[in-house]
Amino acid sequence: MKNLVTFIILFCISIQVNAQCETITSESITNPGQFGVSTLTEGNGVRNGPDYSGSTIYYPTNEDEALASIIIVPGFISLESSISAWGPFLASHGIVTMTIGTNGLFDQPAARSSALLDAMVSLKEENTRANSPLKGKLNTSNIALGGWSMGGGGAQIAATIDPTIKAVIALCPWLETNLISEEFLNHETPILIFSAEYDAIANHTLHADQHYALTPETTPKLIYEIAGAGHTVANYPTGGNGEVGVLALSWLKKYLVNNNCYCPIIIEVPTTASLFTHNITCDSENSITQEVTCEEGWSIISTYVNPTNINFSNFIAPVVNNLIIAKDYIGNAYLPDWDYNGIGDLAEGQAYLIKMLNTSSLAVVGEQLIASENSITLNEGWNLAANYKTSPINSDLAFSSILETQNVVIIKDYIGNALLPEWGFNGIGDLLPGRGYQIKVTNTCELQY
Repeated sequence: MKNLVTFIILFCISIQVNAQCETITSESITNPGQFGVSTLTEGNGVRNGPDYSGSTIYYPTNEDEALASIIIVPGFISLESSISAWGPFLASHGIVTMTIGTNGLFDQPAARSSALLDAMVSLKEENTRANSPLKGKLNTSNIALGGWSMGGGGAQIAATIDPTIKAVIALCPWLETNLISEEFLNHETPILIFSAEYDAIANHTLHADQHYALTPETTPKLIYEIAGAGHTVANYPTGGNGEVGVLALSWLKKYLVNNNCYCPIIIEVPTTASLFTHNITCDSENSITQEVTCEEGWSIISTYVNPTNINFSNFIAPVVNNLIIAKDYIGNAYLPDWDYNGIGDLAEGQAYLIKMLNTSSLAVVGEQLIASENSITLNEGWNLAANYKTSPINSDLAFSSILETQNVVIIKDYIGNALLPEWGFNGIGDLLPGRGYQIKVTNTCELQY
């Protein structure tokens, strides 16, 4: 009977997720989007960074979620206005967009890379600046970079310097010949490359095609060449009959916002493509979403879902604005205010100790980890163990595989309620989905729910 109930719960969750994704199609991406847009400049108090010249921040005015961002820089002998069309388009779809100018019109890609990285400092400061309308509204861990021509080459370089960058969009990118190599394009940041069939400035054979080929195969990457187009085709979301904007937004929604509903749009071949190549694999139809409650103050969280992106900063991104600190069982810390991720990637079977300013709901999307098929290694001493059960279950029954070995010293929940096998005492009661548990064992063993 319990198995039937579990199946029904997962089936209903699957239906809910699929229903949400069914409303997201290439046709549903409008220009403009559903949000109103306002702007900020240095005249409004935005930091004036030394490595770039002038900026405009476009932001959605009626979106209350923690906002992801992208910074875009123009190309050789071009002004900020040459790429400004991206600002209102992306902001109207909920993504803060900062367009910047360069200190010199003749700046090379390396200088444009420095400009993008410096602009990240300015954008992050808006999250704490007293009079900024974006104060407390930015997810400073979710920032993408983009650029046109030499700016696109600069964005590629920046990704090799700063691995915290979540995505790159290269608009007809150009790099010096000596920099077009595996050494200078070696990064793990998902990259979308636009190119033009008849680009007389950054010939796609010499530039965009090489960017794609030399970016590691382990890095999510896609190149879309627009048929019959020239060097400026991707400067506007209307390029390629609007398919440039649809793909760019979908790329950011998936890799910056972590919304997998946009993945099918990413791999849909545009009607205006003369070349379309990628290494993207979308999640299977078996993907589910688990809502994990992160309580105000200290708590221990875990998930029965194996997320698509296992980097801890991506995993925790939906609630990062309320997060003070997160720690694994060893004590490695994730500190959002410092953009420091000492945890690295999520480890299967592990739970995490977190401290929140306010209670928040964390949506985890991926494939379910079946409890009966996945054991959890418990090391001698203290552990933070995940709960793979999808519904409440008595803790004596859930932990029976290790309690029977008389190997358990104590099990505790985040409040401090304890299960003491030596005393036959169970103060925990039921295990709850989304919770993690502290377990101390005398010898290394396997926990099988």
